[in-house]
Amino acid sequence: MAGDLLNNLCTVLDKSRFLPVKGTKTQEWRITLYQTQILTLGIKNNVGGSVYTPPAYKSSENAEIFLIWEDGKCSRAMVPRPPEGKFYDWDKQLILWRMAAFADPYAIRVPAPAKLPDVKIQSEEIRDLIENDLSYGLEQQKRILADRPQGAQTGANITALWGKNHVRTSTGIDVAYDESKYAVSWSFDSQISEGFAKRRLITEQEWEGLWKNSISKYHLIKNQGELVNENTLVVLAPSVVGQMVEQYILPNFRGANILEGQSRFRAEDFTGGERLFDRGLTLEINPLRPYNWASYLLTSEGVPALSTVLVAMGSLQSPYLNVKDAYRWSVVGGATSSAGPTGIPVGSSGVIVQHVNQVDWFQTLEEIEDGVLILSVLGLHTQNPVTGDFSLAAPSALRISGGRLTGKTNVRINGNIWDILKSPDTKYGREELDRHPYLLARCQIENL
Repeated sequence: MAGDLLNNLCTVLDKSRFLPVKGTKTQEWRITLYQTQILTLGIKNNVGGSVYTPPAYKSSENAEIFLIWEDGKCSRAMVPRPPEGKFYDWDKQLILWRMAAFADPYAIRVPAPAKLPDVKIQSEEIRDLIENDLSYGLEQQKRILADRPQGAQTGANITALWGKNHVRTSTGIDVAYDESKYAVSWSFDSQISEGFAKRRLITEQEWEGLWKNSISKYHLIKNQGELVNENTLVVLAPSVVGQMVEQYILPNFRGANILEGQSRFRAEDFTGGERLFDRGLTLEINPLRPYNWASYLLTSEGVPALSTVLVAMGSLQSPYLNVKDAYRWSVVGGATSSAGPTGIPVGSSGVIVQHVNQVDWFQTLEEIEDGVLILSVLGLHTQNPVTGDFSLAAPSALRISGGRLTGKTNVRINGNIWDILKSPDTKYGREELDRHPYLLARCQIENL
């Protein structure tokens, strides 16, 4: 079926390069085809497979097309697989795509073929789970229900994905590849949550570590922690750091936002490698890590995956740029003329936050005499991503006293993420199972 849709599109688009559509021929084209199978299982209110979370299987196929016409205009469209027994009138589709054409001088680029990296993004075990043996997912569902804390209102989600994708262009790109994803997450009383998301199945060691962490924190929130004071150290949990990467880092390093004046940075800031962060901080997009959720072989535009350093030792290095933004970047005053497409982050997990002085989290915890671990925040999406200011309620926070977690407390934190990342006093704690570090920062804090 995937071959039918792809081959039909290729035939139609090749034809349009020689036969005019409403008086104009196409010049170049790109097709990105996705075929996915998704299996989901869930738990809601301590019940697995209920009417609210029934086991579900879904398959889909759709293509994204991009056309460049002879007059320089462009067209974009999504083409889903037609229902069984239905067929596209391709001549009519071409007319509709032409009628929707738009002018964008920076977008009229289709990449040429390039060498692809060796990236592990698919696991046959996940394919087998979806197509042949559901028992692995069901066992994890049962395990969560059997081992959950007594009295805890438990919810969970399990998702497995297998995809077959194809990128083909008029310039000669012809790449077919498989991908897989697996995610499992659980929560207790909507206060403590934990999860795993990669392109492979979770190992027993990873399961035990994540489960132990969530159980320990659940028992701690049953205790009442001491009130905080103005000297209490704020520790942002990795999940909160990930949310802040999503809210502040991703939009401000996006090439289009920088060029349009909607970022904290300007294009010329990157030419001199200006140091705007602490000297030990590095931010990097690396889609080449094996089985990482945010890794990929090539982008939907046909650009091979490559690592891109955004900040190195506190200094600006590069924005992230798709094909259009890379060309636009190269012709804008103040930007380097050698700019090309970069790695593209797939959500917050696509950005690696590192510091030269980061240490083991549990070692760091033992050294905190007066602190509070922020497990979640409310309203982060409403904060201004450019200024970096935040004022956030943290209803789920754990008090730290004498190097150990003691009990729950409710607080509000106020600060500025750019000041935190610039300060030499900010510390970074690393735990192997987490995608981001713990961030130890001085900011205003008050009891709620």
